[in-house]
Amino acid sequence: MDNPIIYEQPLNERMRTFLRLEHLFNMAAYSLRGFSVWDSRTSLGGMIQILDILSRNDLKNEILKELERLTVSLNALRNLPGVDKQQLQSILSQLENAQQDVHSQTGQFGSSLREDEMIKTLRQRSSITGGDCNFDLPGYHHWLEREPEKRITELEAWFDELDCIQKPVKLILAILRESSDARELLAEAGFYQQSLDPSAPVQILRVLLPRESNVYPEISAGKHRFSIRFLQPLKGTRPVQSEDDIPFSFYSCAL
Repeated sequence: MDNPIIYEQPLNERMRTFLRLEHLFNMAAYSLRGFSVWDSRTSLGGMIQILDILSRNDLKNEILKELERLTVSLNALRNLPGVDKQQLQSILSQLENAQQDVHSQTGQFGSSLREDEMIKTLRQRSSITGGDCNFDLPGYHHWLEREPEKRITELEAWFDELDCIQKPVKLILAILRESSDARELLAEAGFYQQSLDPSAPVQILRVLLPRESNVYPEISAGKHRFSIRFLQPLKGTRPVQSEDDIPFSFYSCAL
């Protein structure tokens, strides 16, 4: 399937956090070097949301636990027939380096961003709808009206400080996404259900559909099974489950 739309469903809180971080890093990076005021607002907004996630989670511990879990799981594959030992060793080395990098971080992630007065004020206002308007935060308005090159330089420095989180999260998600081969499945009358093996550590479910598809999947998952309903959007009203048989590509990312 060329250039499909990918839908992902995390199966635990750790993966939910990692996928949200990936989303926010992508958002912040996309607008990071844009010259408009709105680019800078979007990029800084993404970084502030990353800081909010950091303040609610012991992320360093969660990252280290997942890196260690993947290392143990991959080491168990060493002697299996058909395993590319060179590639496996390369991935294990990346995991080891990532663990060392995370261990070497002292204090809280993003500490200098937390201490920046403007960012601190923006975080305090984030719960107010439209609370970052020019009349609310004249200091922020002044910063936004600086030369674009100066704003970008400052944004890049802040973004670089968060790289110690982005790199291991990116590595973890890349390894998990590559841990499964595609299966071609069929949802009869827009519905598919399958049992899960409780002993298999499934982390993420992925559904791929062609771009021209007029449906999208609603994925529900528990400890013992998951189900997928393929919904057809209707203008101005609730979507309905498709009555058609829907072929789709499926990945069960377990390692």
